[in-house]
Amino acid sequence: MKKIQFTIILLLFMSANQTTNAQAVKQGDILIDAYYGFPNLYKSLLKTTYASAGSELNLKVGGFGPLGIRGEYMISDNVGIGIDIGFSNTNINYGEENFFYDPSTGETVNQVYDYEFNSRRLGAMVTFNYHFNLDIDNFDTYFMAGAGYKNRNSFSESNNPNFIEVSFSSVIPVAARVGVGARYFLNNNFAINFAIGLGQGGLINSGITYKILNYK
Repeated sequence: MKKIQFTIILLLFMSANQTTNAQAVKQGDILIDAYYGFPNLYKSLLKTTYASAGSELNLKVGGFGPLGIRGEYMISDNVGIGIDIGFSNTNINYGEENFFYDPSTGETVNQVYDYEFNSRRLGAMVTFNYHFNLDIDNFDTYFMAGAGYKNRNSFSESNNPNFIEVSFSSVIPVAARVGVGARYFLNNNFAINFAIGLGQGGLINSGITYKILNYK
């Protein structure tokens, strides 16, 4: 009985040791990340600009993102190539007082008109990742660089009959990002991801990862 117990303990130890030394990702694996980033720089900039003006009524600045999805295929144990698709939205709503003279009554009338501004950004990049494969159990760390196409579509509208609606798109339709990231695997298929960088996806972003294993 003691020999059986010793054998079981030995096998468990060997199995744990093999798990510790195994790479988190390897050639042939497919990684799919869903993430949400922070901050929404466009939202922060517009919120600061409008708040400092102080003439708007019931000012509301909203939006969401950046959020996105990444896909990566490991062409070797250290190198992966993929695509990153990201989206963000910012909207502003406020009222503004307008005074005009009403000749029928001989009085000055105060009219409040509503204004709305929306800005939506969609980008898609090809990415290159270099994985360091550090000897840390369940961790994948990597350097990432990507470039591609983006479009920011912005438009404004109002119920003011004298308002001229304006719309415009990106002057430079280029999406790009450079940074570093990490994944901590909870099991063979699922991980928590975290990244820091500049460009599409926000200064920081985090989410979940699903790994399709290479069984070859």
